[in-house]
Amino acid sequence: MTDRVDLLAYFPAGSTPRPEQARLLAELADGIAEALDDPTAPRVFLVEAPPGVGKSHVAMALARWSGDAYLLTSQKLLQDQYEREFGADLQLVKGRDNYLCERYPDARVPTSRGMCRRPRGPVCQCPYARAKTAALAGPIFCTNTAYFATLRHWRAEQLRRRRLLVVDEAHNLEAQLVNVFTVAFPPEQAKAWFGGPLPRLETAEDYRSLMRDHLERMEGQLERVTRALEITRPAGVPPETFLSMPPSRAEQELMAERESLETALARVHFFVDAEDREWIVRYPAEPGATLELVPLTVASMASELLSEAADLVVLSSAYLGHRTALAERFGLDEARLRSFSSDSPFPLEQRRIEYRPVGALSKTTLARLEPVLFAEVAAILAEHPREKGLIHAPSYAAGRRLVAHLAAREPMLSRRLIWVESTEAKARALELHRVSPMPTVLVSPSLREGVDLPDDFLRFQVVTKLPYPDLGDPWTAARQARDPRWYALETAKAMVQAYGRSCRHADDHGVTYILDGQFERFLAHYRVLLPAWFLDAVRPAMRARHPDTSFEC
Repeated sequence: MTDRVDLLAYFPAGSTPRPEQARLLAELADGIAEALDDPTAPRVFLVEAPPGVGKSHVAMALARWSGDAYLLTSQKLLQDQYEREFGADLQLVKGRDNYLCERYPDARVPTSRGMCRRPRGPVCQCPYARAKTAALAGPIFCTNTAYFATLRHWRAEQLRRRRLLVVDEAHNLEAQLVNVFTVAFPPEQAKAWFGGPLPRLETAEDYRSLMRDHLERMEGQLERVTRALEITRPAGVPPETFLSMPPSRAEQELMAERESLETALARVHFFVDAEDREWIVRYPAEPGATLELVPLTVASMASELLSEAADLVVLSSAYLGHRTALAERFGLDEARLRSFSSDSPFPLEQRRIEYRPVGALSKTTLARLEPVLFAEVAAILAEHPREKGLIHAPSYAAGRRLVAHLAAREPMLSRRLIWVESTEAKARALELHRVSPMPTVLVSPSLREGVDLPDDFLRFQVVTKLPYPDLGDPWTAARQARDPRWYALETAKAMVQAYGRSCRHADDHGVTYILDGQFERFLAHYRVLLPAWFLDAVRPAMRARHPDTSFEC
């Protein structure tokens, strides 16, 4: 019989395990020992722990024990966090565009457009190549899930099977894999490849017939772009002289188009051949829209990734949802899953919820109720005049309306706001928020997760509207129609993630305001979907709102 693994011996140096971390690692050690002894025992572990417990330290202890792990994060910001905290223990790699070619130090050329990517360019050890080689050879290969899936599927990289795969923020795994396998045609590419926008057809099957006809055209376009790259070197200029000069804008554009075509061709072939899968057409009506062909589910892709990447798999998150639903969406055998969970270690007074409904906010009522909503947001800002905070907007459009309203009606309050206008602007906005001496308040629909704002960086936050997935998106509507539980569970997970921004460690504290009157209805129907530690904070908020009733959840 295998001896019980002492995972605490592998806890990251310089840190003392918290009681919750020690208990999780002890239970995981039992699960590992059973899996090593019994080939039929569960080999996929579900680890759920509230924000602030320190799941990244648990993940690192597991990875260090294995000595042979893939450690995947949901976004590059979380990769950076792992590097800051555990840089000496792991080997981190991102996509090519995140590294600069060393051959042209004054031109800031990304390695995706660097010397080795040019026609007859040398095989070199650029920063990207070195990072990937180190990650492939190292004991802990750390990257983001989308890049990892792209390497495995689209680039056919030979990523060897390892002892352990850890997927951090695994509640996002389905959405990330859907994005990886989506076939997209932005308008500028459609114009270059097909001479104009693609037609609007009813079904994915209609597009499958069209794409079969277009494959030859796309392959011909790839050949033309490749030939155009070959002749970018002026006549009479030796290859070594030409390569010593940074690529021109025109050459970089050709390299970008070549990469886009190669990627698109791989995805189109996959779409055309995958007749057994159900696909959804996402093609907004406005001019200049991007056509996307989206797989309705990724169960087979997820099952393949999780079964082939490693001997043991750990899916970690604050909340993953019910085992049955998770097994269905990832194509797993529920009997081969084993769950581990932790309660919140923080007293309720450190992670309070205040419920201040302004009305039931929905697509049909939002315009009418927004003035009341904005007034309540202004009141909360005034109650926290010297504290930093975060406002979770329902969407980018609604967030812009909120910022504009406060600028016009409450200019003193609006000066505190930092509007995060896109996902790409997130890192810059977070840095501005952290360094500003003012009591700044972030406003965004995209900061519910992957954001660490401890202590005075966040003392209050406002959930303006329940984070229901957008049913105006054809994929979301089709996914809900296929499984109504999925829609409610995605809302519950997003709500839990937003709440988790408010208290990050034992000495931290923060308050979360919920302004959407739909919250009570959601609790009445779906409280079984929410973790106990979240409901613990909801109960006093609801009793304060309904002191004359025996409200229970």
